[in-house]
Amino acid sequence: MEADTGRREVQMVLNREQAVKAGITPQDLSQIQMFTLGGQRLPRYTTPEKEIDMVLGLRIEDRANIEDLKNLQIGTPNGPVALRTFVDFYTVEGQNVLQRQNRKNFVSLKALFEGSGKDWEKMREKITETMNGVNLPAGYSWSFDRRVQQGDEDNKIMMINFLLALALVYFVMASLFESLIHPLAIIISIPFALVGVFWLLWITGTPFNLMAQIGLLILIGVVVRNGIVLIDRVHQLRELGIERMEALLRAGNDRLRPILMTAATTILGLVPLALGSSALLGLSYYPLARAVIGGLAASTVLTLIILPFVYSLFDDAAAWARRIWLISSSAATELPADTATASSGD
Repeated sequence: MEADTGRREVQMVLNREQAVKAGITPQDLSQIQMFTLGGQRLPRYTTPEKEIDMVLGLRIEDRANIEDLKNLQIGTPNGPVALRTFVDFYTVEGQNVLQRQNRKNFVSLKALFEGSGKDWEKMREKITETMNGVNLPAGYSWSFDRRVQQGDEDNKIMMINFLLALALVYFVMASLFESLIHPLAIIISIPFALVGVFWLLWITGTPFNLMAQIGLLILIGVVVRNGIVLIDRVHQLRELGIERMEALLRAGNDRLRPILMTAATTILGLVPLALGSSALLGLSYYPLARAVIGGLAASTVLTLIILPFVYSLFDDAAAWARRIWLISSSAATELPADTATASSGD
């Protein structure tokens, strides 16, 4: 707890009842204290050679100890009165340093959390429940420190980055495939990767921290690559006049080895990092490597099995949308002709 005590200080508390009788206000007490301890600065005294600073104050021997301050005579309408008459003096233990944040005094309480990252959320709920049950005085509040708050902000920013990455990848594939429907089938392969990420992290007891979240961002670009390779081959075969089902089967056979080779080389290249303990600024790299390994392994298998089925569904949806568009377009072009024929008959 960052609240070092040990420095003794004197507090002067105004006795309101006695102060009213003596005609003393809290503002008067503040001025008396400032004058007694620091004096009052006067205009500079100017001589032909130089200027001299002037300070009006008590002699050192008149303010050497607390008794001198208590016996200080204060002028009142009823005559001089000792300061102790209407002021109570208390000697207390004060702080050596006053910490401020956002123009507010604060005291930080530190505790060591021994546990894995996956247990932090439960512990945080317990801490929140305990602190909310503390009856703090009016004007006092509590909050987690900057590190925890920054972690919450980083999670929100990471979610926004994740959505932006998905949108950018979709727009790039839509422009290359010249289709708005087929890239959606490839985007569906990303949730397959998430299954592998969370399973591997859970099995290995790896915390889902900032490094693991960065691994998810990396997966967006790595995972869709397998889908692009497969769907691009399907389009090539269909342009040659091959039916969709036959094109899917032949594309899976043609692209099986390249997809497995690229996935295997990436996974093997990340194994040393996943098993190592290297870190930067207290953040270990192994959650990132394990997230990429788990997501890539799951997406590679599930992409080859599920992506052709999802592609077929979206292709049927695209064909249905084209038929609806053609029907509506033909109906719109035939309507003026019918109207002209009816007018000439009349």
